Amino acid sequence: MEETGRLRVKKYAMLSKAWPHSYEQPSEKGYPAIFDLMDSWVLFFDNEPIGYTGSLDMGEFHFIGNTYILPQYRKSGYHSFLLSERNHKLGLKPKITILNPIEESQMYHLVKVVQSLGYNPVYLYDDVKDIMSNKLYTSIFDPSQQIWRMN
Repeated sequence: MEETGRLRVKKYAMLSKAWPHSYEQPSEKGYPAIFDLMDSWVLFFDNEPIGYTGSLDMGEFHFIGNTYILPQYRKSGYHSFLLSERNHKLGLKPKITILNPIEESQMYHLVKVVQSLGYNPVYLYDDVKDIMSNKLYTSIFDPSQQIWRMN
């Protein structure tokens, strides 16, 4: 990865304000529809947007996810850098992410990234009942995806 002095992460209420490339809403990528309400965190390299991720404050926790890095910048550490910066700026509130491998991404790679950031897998509603309702958990559960939590 390039030196971090050339990287900057900035939060936007609307991704279209900073992302000049085409993009799909999270729900169009297979995420729960609530992810469409997320704020966007855009990663800039030398003032050029190269990736983005999202977060949504749910009161007791943050939903986070729907991360995208331009293909020419993948496999260079930018994905982990962006997630780490976003999580640092969000503070200590628990974070819930849904791993949804699309395009060229693989589940094992996404698992490796979230584990390195300190997330733990959510296997049952009991793993999140302290921060969300059973109704919300049921609405985000998809057997083809994985839910992970970081406290």
